[in-house]
Amino acid sequence: MTYRTILVELAGDVGIEPRLQLARRLADRFDAVLIGLHVMPAPFIPASYGEAAAYLGPELIEAQRQANREATDQVKVVFHRVCGGGPDALWQEAEGDRGDLLARAARTSDLVLARRAKPESTEVPDVLDQLVTAAGVPVLALPPGGAGEPGQIVLVAWNGSREAARAAHDALPFLQAAKRVVLCAIGAEAARSLEAAATMLRRHGIAVEPRRVDEPDGGAGEILLAQAQAEKADLLVMGAYGHARLREWVFGGATRHVLSEATLPVLFSG
Repeated sequence: MTYRTILVELAGDVGIEPRLQLARRLADRFDAVLIGLHVMPAPFIPASYGEAAAYLGPELIEAQRQANREATDQVKVVFHRVCGGGPDALWQEAEGDRGDLLARAARTSDLVLARRAKPESTEVPDVLDQLVTAAGVPVLALPPGGAGEPGQIVLVAWNGSREAARAAHDALPFLQAAKRVVLCAIGAEAARSLEAAATMLRRHGIAVEPRRVDEPDGGAGEILLAQAQAEKADLLVMGAYGHARLREWVFGGATRHVLSEATLPVLFSG
């Protein structure tokens, strides 16, 4: 197993160049085709325009389309400058809901690279959150400002669930190339299948280190991030939304905590 098609989210943010540089390196590592997708928002007329919308609407729509076109052209220049052209670096653009269009494109990819919004960001909806729940393929969430080369030391979260199993398998290309892989189970219940999971990964040629962590005060997401820091991991692998999504939203949950607080790349699998 490997990643042959990598989709990278493109937006005109300050982190686009390091994100593209990482995407290019990963595409080279896995001999993958790299697809950059830039989504332009659909023009709209604010409700506050009222009756004036009939007169100003067409001009406003055209002005928004022109601004979107200029922003898109700027992103396209950066994409081709960093990633090159040809059949292994494909530019795509679309207009509409960014989260929905990215999720649709992700389903014909093997891996998606997407940025995490800064904690103080007012960006709505959370595109990364949409991707994690709707893409159907692993999503590599990158911290604001980009990241180095993830996958040298990998911490894999294990609790015996379907989501944890899916994440471990989705991450195999990273795990097989890693220098160290730590399989981390939090608490006695999660540890019941820890050795069996480690044995499964060893059959894939991975020198995995099982690690059981007792359950101190604090949530699973907080504990995982602390363990990643203790192991000096540059990549965290975990399943997403192990409970009903509404419950995760209301009570926090490991997925939401890691989405909002991680400072290292995280490979999510749903």
